[in-house]
Amino acid sequence: MFRPTLSLRRPFSVAAAGLTGLVTVFAVAAPATATNPSPVPPSAPATAEPTPTAATPPPATCVDADEARYTHTFDGPKGEASITLVNGPLCQGEEQELALVSYLAPSAKFAVPQYLFDKSVKKFTGVAEGEIGAVTKLEFKVEVPACFTQVDFVFGSEIIDPITEKGDRYGDRKVGSDKGIGSRSKGKAAWYNGGAGSCVEAPAVEHRSDCDGGFDLVLVNRGNVPTTFAVRGSGGYTEDVTVAAGASATKELTAEQGKEVTVEARGMETFTGGWTKPEDCQEPEVGEPETAFDSTCEELILEVVNPANGINLTSTFTPSVGTPKTVTFEPGTTKEVTFPAAEGLSVVVTGDLASEEPITWTAPKGGCADGGTGGGEGDEGGLPVTGAAAGGIAAGAAALLALGAVLFVVARRRRIRFTA
Repeated sequence: MFRPTLSLRRPFSVAAAGLTGLVTVFAVAAPATATNPSPVPPSAPATAEPTPTAATPPPATCVDADEARYTHTFDGPKGEASITLVNGPLCQGEEQELALVSYLAPSAKFAVPQYLFDKSVKKFTGVAEGEIGAVTKLEFKVEVPACFTQVDFVFGSEIIDPITEKGDRYGDRKVGSDKGIGSRSKGKAAWYNGGAGSCVEAPAVEHRSDCDGGFDLVLVNRGNVPTTFAVRGSGGYTEDVTVAAGASATKELTAEQGKEVTVEARGMETFTGGWTKPEDCQEPEVGEPETAFDSTCEELILEVVNPANGINLTSTFTPSVGTPKTVTFEPGTTKEVTFPAAEGLSVVVTGDLASEEPITWTAPKGGCADGGTGGGEGDEGGLPVTGAAAGGIAAGAAALLALGAVLFVVARRRRIRFTA
C-alpha cells in the first residue's frame, strides 16, 4: 500500500486564507480610530431638548387668588392661627387678605351682642414672573379676654364690630367652612366660643384744671377687661389710650389742648369738657409804678420807676414850651424825662400815667446864682393810670391770668403822684 508523503503547504494556505478573512471582517466592523481625519459624531437629532435634571427645576407657575388653595391651623383659646398656600405663589397683582379676631361675648356659647377685643390682619400678595421668595405661610396672634369670648379666623379684612342680633355675620368667610370662600382651606373649623365669666367694661373719666391753664384727664377702668379711651382735644390733639383692667392712666393736656376735650369709650357716655379756672387760684399781684420830679437850675426832671411785676406803661409828656415826648416804661425799668428849665415851665402828663394837674418848674431854694439844687418841695401832681391805659392794662391782665377789667378799674382810680 502506497501512502503519499505529507506536505505542510496545504494547511498553511488554508490558515492564511482564514486569517485574511478575519482581518477583513474586523476592519469593516471596527469604529474609526483616532487617526481617521474625519471622525463621525454620534448620531442624534440636531433639535433634541436636554433632559431635565435635579439641578434644573421646571419653570415656576402661579395661580389667581380665586384658584388658590390652603391648609390651616387654629387654636381659639390661645388666639393663634396659621395658613399655608399650597399651590402658589399668587400671580402678580393678586392678593388674599385674612383676619384673626377676638370678641367680648355675653356667653360661652354663641350669643350677641359681641364687641371687638383684638384683631390681626395679614395678606398673601402676588409676585412678578421670575421672582423668588414669595410668602406662602402667614401666622396670626390675638389677645383673648379672660371672660366669655368668641374667636374667628376669616377670609378678608372686613371686621364686624359689633356683632348684633340683626347685623352681619362672617358665614362662609370663616376658614374651614364647608362651602364658599372658607372651603378653600383644609383643616379644623376655625372658630371658637368659650371662656368663663362675664366681661365687664366700666370706664370712667375724671378731670382737673390747674391755675396755669393745664387740664388733666384721669382715665379709669373699673372693669375686668382692657378698655381703650379715644381722647380728642383742641388744636387737633388726638390720642387713643388703652387702660388695663382695674387700672387708670393720667393724660396731662396743655392749655391749648385742654380748651375743649371729648373722651369716648365703649360702655360710657361721651365725656365733654375743658379747662375751667379753679376757685382757689391766687390772683398775681401787679406792681404800681413810683413817680417823682425834681427842679434844678438846668432842667425839670420827671422820674418813673416801673417794678418787675408791673405792666408796660406809655405816656406823653407835653411841656408848655417845647416839644412833647412819648415814653414807654417797661416792667423792671427806671426812666427819666427831662425838659430845659424856664420860668413858667409846666408839663402835662397823659396816657397810662396822667397828672392830676400840670407839673411846674420852680427855682431851687437859695436861687440858682448860689448853685442850689433840689426844689419843688410840696409840689405834687397825681398821675393816675387812665386814658390809653385801657390797652396796656388789658394786655397785662391777660398775660397774668385774666385780671381783666377789675385790674383796669382799680388802676384807673388810683391816684399816682409825681413826688418832689
